[in-house]
Amino acid sequence: MLLLNLLLAALLPVAGVMASLIGIGHPLWAMPGVRTLVVPAPYAFSIWGPIFLLALAWGFWQARPAQRRDPQVARLRGPAAGAFGLMLAWMVAAQFTPNGWHLLAIMLALLVAALLAFRRAVAVPATTAGWRWIARPLFGLLAGWISAAAVVNLSGAAEAEGFGWFGAAPSLVAMGLVLLAAWIATAMLRRGRGDLWYAGAVVWALVAVIVANVTGRAPDPAVALVAALGIVMVAVASFLARRQSAGARSYPG
Repeated sequence: MLLLNLLLAALLPVAGVMASLIGIGHPLWAMPGVRTLVVPAPYAFSIWGPIFLLALAWGFWQARPAQRRDPQVARLRGPAAGAFGLMLAWMVAAQFTPNGWHLLAIMLALLVAALLAFRRAVAVPATTAGWRWIARPLFGLLAGWISAAAVVNLSGAAEAEGFGWFGAAPSLVAMGLVLLAAWIATAMLRRGRGDLWYAGAVVWALVAVIVANVTGRAPDPAVALVAALGIVMVAVASFLARRQSAGARSYPG
């Protein structure tokens, strides 16, 4: 599992540009059937850069002699490898197959793995540089971004498969999906001690949804407004969870 974490992390950047490297398929940014009202502005996807770098740093850090037999690191290796493997599977499938329910299924499995890794990471006090600047940021950003991306994938798969949301207006559907993403985030923040990395990734996605619905080709101010409400929900949930966590540490009895 130790070597698997390192190998899978090293493969992530390559998998992300595989279509361009071999000249077939379509780049991730050009995925068909995903231009819905909940898709963030394109710049938001740059978050994959820090995630890939942190994943590689994690791969090397967890393989160091000092971490090889650390039971807390060992508990993270399984869900981390699962998340990295599912990320690879999703990126490859997204570049070489049409959008659809199969991509959503992979993304939902990835969400489960990412949230499990996140819960285990935040359960460990960030008392060393490795936990503070590698494990916590990596699994917080990954879980937060995938929490939002899963909802985006749901909207894209539904559009690609012709699911009409029972005749509901696209704007109404988008507002419901944005609120779903915010609800998932608030639930995880309550269980994740209000982690700022997780909250930051979700806020990053929601801000980009606002940008897309204010400056895009077909702006929808209502969706932008709901995304702003989602940001408030995430911020409040993070603040309350962090205050509760701090109180619990101050009064252990």
